[in-house]
Amino acid sequence: MSLVGSLCNSYFYILQDIEDVIMRAKEVGINSVISVTEEANDFERVIHLSKSYPGVVAPCLGIHPIQCWGSQEQRSVRLQDLDSALPLFQKYRDEIVAVGEIGLDFTPWYAPHAEHRDEQEAVFRRQLEISKALDLPVNVHSRSAAKVTIAVLKEEGMGHYL
Repeated sequence: MSLVGSLCNSYFYILQDIEDVIMRAKEVGINSVISVTEEANDFERVIHLSKSYPGVVAPCLGIHPIQCWGSQEQRSVRLQDLDSALPLFQKYRDEIVAVGEIGLDFTPWYAPHAEHRDEQEAVFRRQLEISKALDLPVNVHSRSAAKVTIAVLKEEGMGHYL
């Protein structure tokens, strides 16, 4: 049996023992991993990782609904967070396997107001448009937002998502 690790976030690239991690994954039958991004500044690193481990690391590019992950400044995504990523989707269109990790996170401490949730949804919808234009599936994050996430996916006519 061949397995795929479907959610290796962008911090996968900072592992000092990445060779060992990949070797151990292969030993248990995981032959490839899908490495997702969370912010635009992660894109180049994930692409580099996929080139360093061709056929093993499959890159996804996307803007996560929560930005500045792991810092005191964690916050809900804004439309301007997507701006620097837009040209990178085109630049790497032939190298990425999906658009992700994208979606909605309505956890109250990240999205306490309707404006936060509305802006997350706008960023999500824009990335769904990009995935359709590139004919790529999406890797979806949803927390405290399942009904809205599913409704948006249906409204946008998405048929391929993880």
